[in-house]
Amino acid sequence: MGLLDDLKKEVRNIRAREIQMNAELDAQQAFYLKHMRPVMMRGYDYFAELVENLNIVAPDIKAMYPLNPLLEHGVALKQAQYNFRSDNKDCPREIDIYCKCTLEKPHEFYLNSQKSVLAHTELLDGYNFPYHCKNRLDRHYEVRGATFVLEGPMIAHIRIAATPADRLIHIIFRNIERQPIKRYKFAPEYISDAFLERLAKVLVREVPQLIEQQVDDSFRHELRKRLDEDNRQNKKIRAPVDAAREAEMTAERDANPVLRTKSIVVGKLREALKVREKR
Repeated sequence: MGLLDDLKKEVRNIRAREIQMNAELDAQQAFYLKHMRPVMMRGYDYFAELVENLNIVAPDIKAMYPLNPLLEHGVALKQAQYNFRSDNKDCPREIDIYCKCTLEKPHEFYLNSQKSVLAHTELLDGYNFPYHCKNRLDRHYEVRGATFVLEGPMIAHIRIAATPADRLIHIIFRNIERQPIKRYKFAPEYISDAFLERLAKVLVREVPQLIEQQVDDSFRHELRKRLDEDNRQNKKIRAPVDAAREAEMTAERDANPVLRTKSIVVGKLREALKVREKR
């Protein structure tokens, strides 16, 4: 009967885990319907209409990418051909906006070291940017440089994903900001109409990034106060050490006739200079 009892116990544990899992899934679905679905529906309606209008108007949009390390401001790509997708029209959990970034013509450049060739190959692969690379080898058949020919096109992609498991809206950029992949997480209440407008401006390159990196005056003032306080504390800590070091140096000087004589001479010179300055 021991084996059967063990099996029954395991069955009870499995069923208890299933009940707990189903309860969590029900709670996630309830959270999605109440807090996330309204946000995702606003995003669905906004970007579906935005993409439709972008394809009709076809604005001339240039996006700069660091595809050639020899160019300070990067390589300009023309952005167009927008596409909108979603997993569900009535209860969307994923919204995807795509566009195509193209070169006017193939772009060629040469890198003259193995290290730069490997680093740039990794970067282009991260962007998933189509290119050709012709290595130049030395007499030991080691890479000494390479000619890159950028061809494209490259796909830029924004995904808006509702994840009830962590109660957050995930924004994933692929080739939108300067790095190949960038991820953000926001509470549903943070996704306002103004936020969707900001996200659209990032897409059409009117603003460079979704979150502005700003340090306001109050934070800067608080940081300065902390630095000043740290400096005061450091001075208090250093004071006994400095005093002990000074006393040790004085004792060593007094014990050495040469140093003692030198110290006396320096002291007299300083006094003479002070008298001369007063005159």
